[in-house]
Amino acid sequence: MNLIVYATRPGEAEAATRTVDELATRHPSRAIVVLPEEGHRFSLDADVTLHRHPLASRGLVVERVLLHAKGADPAGLDTLVIPLLIPHLQSVLWWMGDPDLSDPAMRSLLAICDRLVVDSSLGAPGRLAGLSLQVMGTNQTPISGVLGRLVIGDLNWSRLDAFRETLARIFDETHRLTYLDGLTRLEVIGVRRRRDPPTAAELLIAGWLASRLGCSAPEPGPTGLTVLTGGSKAHRAALVFSGEPRHRGARSSAPLHGFRLEAVRGSRRLEVEMLVRGDEGHLRVEETGLGTSHRTVPLPVLPESEVLRRELARGGRDRVYEDSLLLAARIQGGMR
Repeated sequence: MNLIVYATRPGEAEAATRTVDELATRHPSRAIVVLPEEGHRFSLDADVTLHRHPLASRGLVVERVLLHAKGADPAGLDTLVIPLLIPHLQSVLWWMGDPDLSDPAMRSLLAICDRLVVDSSLGAPGRLAGLSLQVMGTNQTPISGVLGRLVIGDLNWSRLDAFRETLARIFDETHRLTYLDGLTRLEVIGVRRRRDPPTAAELLIAGWLASRLGCSAPEPGPTGLTVLTGGSKAHRAALVFSGEPRHRGARSSAPLHGFRLEAVRGSRRLEVEMLVRGDEGHLRVEETGLGTSHRTVPLPVLPESEVLRRELARGGRDRVYEDSLLLAARIQGGMR
């Protein structure tokens, strides 16, 4: 593939080159890292690297170009990249900064790309609304006609894989599956201070659960938001976002601090709680008649190259992500 990387700082460009080199054996690419610099006059410097990867059994050659574009017009960055692209290959844009779809640099580079990979944790949670409009492919935003219906990937979403898998496995047992129709409360605990607004990761995990349960758009409730579940016995469930107790502003390696879930089935009740400590999730499941069980779930901190590899490995459209993104944007909009 052609992998185009947009970096806003030299440190990001260095991180991008390391990640591209680590990806080489699984995702061969011609990587073009674009690093814009301020300046009154335009100038362009390029560092070109060609080397054979030592772990490649068939002599894989890594091709990497670093473009220092000083004083370049953001709306014309595509003209710098086009001559370097390999024809007839998929072109992916990895945007390393704030995922603002109205950014002229992003719009310029997306005009020559098939797929966009962003990190929604780097922007305000409101950015989810712009991404969701592109997923819907509507004309509700003036830039949709320029970008079309994008194939979007999100590194923030890939970091939530272990959280989604843990929550889904709790209901793998047949007798617990029916509890989903009786969901009464979901609390998502973010890595933030309690007075801060919910993060994009919190909104995405809530959007994922809401979309899988067929929930409708959220409405204000006495404890925050409520959603109408789409189960066989539709009812409203509370959706609560809270911050991490004693959070001091340091960025955690985990996208979430944890979650709590409550559900009922007749006279039986199910409570689930998972809190992150270090690289483990401490899970507590309490069910009427079956007592309480405790176990730990591994939550290893993945290097950025592995997170990007997982996102690139998804291939085409990720329908689950798109559904989750739409609900997350609606949830975020309902909280205003």
